[in-house]
Amino acid sequence: MGSGLIGVNPYDNNAWSGSSRFFFQECARQGFLHRAFGVEVESRYRMPLLLRNFSLNKDVWRQNFYLDTRYYGLLSERLAVELTDEDLDHPLIQIGGIYDLKPRLPPTAMVYSYHDGNLAQALKSPYFPKAISKRKLQKALDYEKHVYENLDLIFTMSDYLKNSFVEDFGVCAEKVRTIGAGINLEPIPPARDKDYERMSIVFVGADFYRKGGFDVLKAFKQIRDVYPAATLDIVGPRKLVIDPDYASGVVYHGFLEKRDPYQRRKFEQILSAATLFVMPSLYEPFGIAPLEAMANQIPCILTNAWAFPEMIVAGINGELVEPGNIKELVEKMITTLKNPDKLKRMGIAGREMVLRKYTWESVVRNLAREVAEFIDRSSCLELGE
Repeated sequence: MGSGLIGVNPYDNNAWSGSSRFFFQECARQGFLHRAFGVEVESRYRMPLLLRNFSLNKDVWRQNFYLDTRYYGLLSERLAVELTDEDLDHPLIQIGGIYDLKPRLPPTAMVYSYHDGNLAQALKSPYFPKAISKRKLQKALDYEKHVYENLDLIFTMSDYLKNSFVEDFGVCAEKVRTIGAGINLEPIPPARDKDYERMSIVFVGADFYRKGGFDVLKAFKQIRDVYPAATLDIVGPRKLVIDPDYASGVVYHGFLEKRDPYQRRKFEQILSAATLFVMPSLYEPFGIAPLEAMANQIPCILTNAWAFPEMIVAGINGELVEPGNIKELVEKMITTLKNPDKLKRMGIAGREMVLRKYTWESVVRNLAREVAEFIDRSSCLELGE
C-alpha cells in the first residue's frame, strides 16, 4: 500500500500529532505497507503562496496558507509525480483530505484516506480563527467535498467523525468506515497494582484553554476544600501562569517530550501514580491523551461530546460531563475520588477497553479487513456476480 502525507518524513515523531509514525510502522509490521513517504511544495512555488496569504496575525496567516486550494493542488501534483508504477500496483492511502489524486491517476488506481478530523468539524470549533474570509472557507470546503467524492473509501478514527462526513459533506455512509485510533505509547505500559486511595489527579494537554484546563483548576480548588490531600499534575502547556488562589496542591510540569528519555520517564511516573484523569475539553476532534491515561489504568472524566462518549461508559471506566459545567465536574470528581475500590475497577476496565479497541495493531487489522472486503466486493461487481 502506498501513501502520501504532508511533511518530509511520515515517521517523524511530530507528524500528525505523533500518530503517523505509529500508524505506518504498524502497517509495515503487519505486512500491509509497500512504502510510506511525504511531500512538500518546492520553495519557488511555496513562497509566492505564503506572500499572497500574508496577515499580520500569524495564526490567520498560517490558516490562510493551509486553506489555500492552490497549495492543495501543488501538493497533489507533487505527490502524483512521486508515485511510481510499482506504487500504483497497491491501494494508496492518504492522511487527510487535501490531496486530489484520483483525477491524476489511472482509472484502476484505488485511493483511500484516513482522518482524525475534517474542515467542517474544525469550523465548528470556537477557537477557529474568525478573520478567515467566507469565500476562502467555502472554496476549501468545496475542494474537500470534491476529494471525498472521488475517494474509494474514507477511514475515520471515530463514529462521530464518520457522521460528519455523511452529514456535512454528503458522503454515502457505505463509503465511510470507522477503524479507530491507537495510543502513542511505546511500549504499552504493563498492568500495575496502583494505590487508588491516593487522590492524584492528572491533566494532559498542550492547548490548556481549549482542553478545559482552567475549568479543571477551578474545580480542583473546590476539591481541595473536600479532600485537602488531593493533588493535581498538569502536563502539556509550554507556558502557564497559575493564579495563586488556584495553585494549592497543583504541580505544573510544562511540556514533556516523549523523545527525551528523562522527560519520558517523568511522564510515565506521573501516569503511574495518577488515580484520576480529567480533561473537560471545550472542543476536541478526537483525543489520544485519555486513551493513554486509560492504558495506565486511570479512570477518565471527559466531556460528553464529540468522540468521548465512544470511549467512556459512565460508571464503568469513567464519567462524562457537559462542556463548561464546572458544578457537574466537581460533583463527578468528588463522587469518583471517594470510592477507591470503584476507581480501581474503572481503571482496570479502561485498560482492558483500550487494549481491545485502541491500539495501532487493532486499527491496522480493521483497515486491512475493510480494504480486503472492498476489493472483493469490487471484483464481484466487475464480474457481474
